[in-house]
Amino acid sequence: MSNAARKPHLLSPEEYLAFDAEASEKHEYVDGEIHAMTGTTVKHNQLAGNLYLALRNHLTGQPCSTFFADIKVHAAAANAFYYPDLVVRCQSAPLADETRLITDPTLIVEVLSPSTEATDRREKLAAYRRIHSLQEYVLIAQDECSVEIYRRNGDIGWHYLAFTDNDSVEFASVGLRLPMAEIYRAA
Repeated sequence: MSNAARKPHLLSPEEYLAFDAEASEKHEYVDGEIHAMTGTTVKHNQLAGNLYLALRNHLTGQPCSTFFADIKVHAAAANAFYYPDLVVRCQSAPLADETRLITDPTLIVEVLSPSTEATDRREKLAAYRRIHSLQEYVLIAQDECSVEIYRRNGDIGWHYLAFTDNDSVEFASVGLRLPMAEIYRAA
């Protein structure tokens, strides 16, 4: 069999978007290849939910919107579409109600899991950092009280911050300081 016969069909971004709109499960897209999303654990869901509520309540009345789970982010420079756990968008132009895609996020949060941690730390970090509007990329551990933030530092680059145990986590992009206990509070 020739190499050409063994190559998988790579989808264009338009083909992926059409496929994903009709799919019963979520799929992420990276440079022509699609990857099915796995389900989450109770702990994963609680962590994402706690932070969603805190962000949404904090941002009420501000020109920011908080999105949970089913909204894609387009990392155009990496030719990728991802479904982060949380996205905050602080832009003046509103999104249409039927929009399922954000191109200009301010804050992205991923709750780490064993099956996705390597991708979140390497591939997604590299892709998200290339989104010009993004100010912070947050990683939340499930198995310990640990929050990591990659924060844009103007034109200089990115700064890494780590928070543990009894720290208060500062989400500078949206002006929120949150005790670690509030993020890790059980439902």
